[in-house]
Amino acid sequence: MTELRIANESDAPSIIRIDAEGLATGHASFRQEPHDWTSFEQAYRAERGLALVVLDDGRVFGWAGVSPTSAREVYRGVGEVSIYVSRERQGKGLGRELLLALVSKAEEQGYWTLVAQIFPENEASLALHEACGFKRLGVRSRIGQMTYGPYAGQWRDVVMLERRSD
Repeated sequence: MTELRIANESDAPSIIRIDAEGLATGHASFRQEPHDWTSFEQAYRAERGLALVVLDDGRVFGWAGVSPTSAREVYRGVGEVSIYVSRERQGKGLGRELLLALVSKAEEQGYWTLVAQIFPENEASLALHEACGFKRLGVRSRIGQMTYGPYAGQWRDVVMLERRSD
């Protein structure tokens, strides 16, 4: 039986492990290092941030977060989403459950636009976001250069997606 709840510091080891799994694929983020609890809190639990975890049988198997895109008041309701699901539970519906819950909680907190930036090679994440109401806006070509892993030194594209609340 799955459970969704707000992330807390006791979840840090699982969040870090799951984050590291995602980064190891080379298709999750430009970040080289997984979050530690301090950086996770700053990104997803500080003012206006939001972080959820999904548990199954009491174990954390995924996390999702919204961070404000800007500190400027005019962008108060715009946030960027991140979602990571443990390899052992990918393809089981946890990501969809987690992302839909994140969207709902974000709207309750006043977010009206959520954005995602996803590497084009990450087809599963693109499909998940689109299934949860995100629409492709376009591709930011060669927006950043990888500093680690199998794509180190390569310039990467990201697909921009957006979800607007009703």
